[in-house]
Amino acid sequence: MSCQSLEGCRHEILTFSSSPHAKEVGFRQKEHRSKASKQKSDSIGNTIEESSFPAPLVLPEDDLALDPKYPAQSLLSWQRLKERNAVTRRRNVIYVAAPPGFDAAVDEVDSWTYPNTSRKTAGSRNDAFPKAHPDVKDIIEYLSAFYRGMPVKLLPSPLDFASWEDEKAPHKSTSSRRTKKPKSEPTIIGLRTASENIRVRSRLSPDSVYPAQLNLDDLLDVAISVLPSDAYALLFLVSHDLYEDEDDIFVCGRAYGGSRVAVISTARYDPILDDIHGVDREHAWPASHCERFVEAMCLEASTSMPAKKKAKGFKGGTSSSPILLSSSPISSSSISQSPLHLALTRYMSNRPDTALLHLIRASLTAAHELGHCFGIDHCVYYACCMQGSASLAEDARQPPYLCPVCEQKILLATGGDRMERMQRLRDLAERWGWASLAGWLEGRMAFKQTEVI
Repeated sequence: MSCQSLEGCRHEILTFSSSPHAKEVGFRQKEHRSKASKQKSDSIGNTIEESSFPAPLVLPEDDLALDPKYPAQSLLSWQRLKERNAVTRRRNVIYVAAPPGFDAAVDEVDSWTYPNTSRKTAGSRNDAFPKAHPDVKDIIEYLSAFYRGMPVKLLPSPLDFASWEDEKAPHKSTSSRRTKKPKSEPTIIGLRTASENIRVRSRLSPDSVYPAQLNLDDLLDVAISVLPSDAYALLFLVSHDLYEDEDDIFVCGRAYGGSRVAVISTARYDPILDDIHGVDREHAWPASHCERFVEAMCLEASTSMPAKKKAKGFKGGTSSSPILLSSSPISSSSISQSPLHLALTRYMSNRPDTALLHLIRASLTAAHELGHCFGIDHCVYYACCMQGSASLAEDARQPPYLCPVCEQKILLATGGDRMERMQRLRDLAERWGWASLAGWLEGRMAFKQTEVI
């Protein structure tokens, strides 16, 4: 079976466990509860938890497949993290900086926010040309629900791209990471704040998907310079494609938790680029847990391995042995109304259009990067929106919800209420037409289960 043979797949059986590839690479799902607390919830409690929160998929080339021993950050280790910034009365607001405007002198910079492919064709999917980028007001609305308990506000001082008059002026980076010195001096533009004009380097896009890219470190410097005194964290939203080091093809964003800032780009999340980035929209979450799809991904990867490496990966068989999924801890017949099943049912009957899909992807990345500002590391316990991601294809397969471990961290940091938070997210999902998330939250809230961490 290959992934190409799954066209028209109905996702009849869902898997709640990690893929067979997880065992091949040495990934083992981490326990997050003590033996005593696990015994208290026993069979029914575990069934509810597993049906709500499947294990990480760990498909070939996924982040955890490449780094299966990534350390887990427990709730206790997060609470003891010395580098974590505390929410205080003086610093308790999440700010979002809107994508910058443009001076007339640099109006060509606006054209850099649209992919080259949209100038030639709408893509093999016949997606419509994007009329607008995700609206910052919508992203603020989502973050207000996601981080319920803390105010989320638009940065009041607008930012604007401007000309950079003195290209030879020295620039001192304040971010903790340095960009490698480029082989040739790139084009430089300015980004004007209320008090200064900050240098921002740019370059041609190495894969020609976008006309040009902006330097991420320079944008992080901008975010640090405009951080309000009452800010717990600031998210700088940009519509341009980004790079960090000269070796990068592109980056989608970065958070510097210690500095309380994050920058994300919405550029590569444009659905018109899905074919370029290998995004299987048919098996995006929640359909990413389709058993046939998981089996096909593992089989395709095994048959494409070099013979020697492939043989080493199989135990008790030859390189041509088929990969079969182990029995899922929960089958479709045992809990047909699990949150994941409800999410899939809603997804199959009401899939998002490209504009909503772009907004959803940008919102999830914004929530993820701000999570790092709260000191939350990448999650290895469950499929979770705080998981690390090795590709845009993996991004699309990951869920929009927090697992019980990461959710508890956020609730403790924000002072929010679990049920109220879920209700706000569900209301938003219904308004947006985000059917899959609305279905998952409907099932989750119906259980009325409080996890023991």
